[in-house]
Amino acid sequence: MTTPPQVPEWSEIPYPIKMKLKYDEVNNLWDQQTIPYITRFEAKRAVKLICNKFGKPKFAPPTIRYPISRYRNIWWDTFICLSGDPTTMRRGWRELVHQTSHSIYKYYSGFKKRQRKYEHSIQQAELELEILKFVISKNWLNGVLKPKVVILSKDEKRNKKLEHYQKLISKWQTKLKLANTFIRKYNKKVKYLNKQ
Repeated sequence: MTTPPQVPEWSEIPYPIKMKLKYDEVNNLWDQQTIPYITRFEAKRAVKLICNKFGKPKFAPPTIRYPISRYRNIWWDTFICLSGDPTTMRRGWRELVHQTSHSIYKYYSGFKKRQRKYEHSIQQAELELEILKFVISKNWLNGVLKPKVVILSKDEKRNKKLEHYQKLISKWQTKLKLANTFIRKYNKKVKYLNKQ
């Protein structure tokens, strides 16, 4: 009777294989999702919210004193996907989660130059998985981040314009009062100098 092959302990598995298994978790979870297109508004909002959630100094080394937004801009406009296949790795939501997780992972390492060698790691894959779960839990793939379209009637549009113009009038009246105050002030100085 042959004995069944023994399953190796996690510690016995070579690191590259363990890393691949972690990234497989990320890819398998993506495969379970219906991935939509992503608009400019959604991409910008998603990156900001992810950075607010995961890019805090408490997750980074002591040398990092500020949120990730203070150190690095993530170019969210490269993630926009309005045509073609939105499920590919190189565009849309998948690219957004992947690249944003890399930027945050570098932030966690204190932006060490030597860290570039280890940008793909088990820890980075775990972070990417955590961010993906966050995106799914917030229903962003179902269009939650899209701006709400409000259809106004003619009267509502008219009232909105009137309100806007009234605010502008009030704003410029305030500036006019300030200008008149300075004009009077400088006129007095001119009169005083002319008397000397």
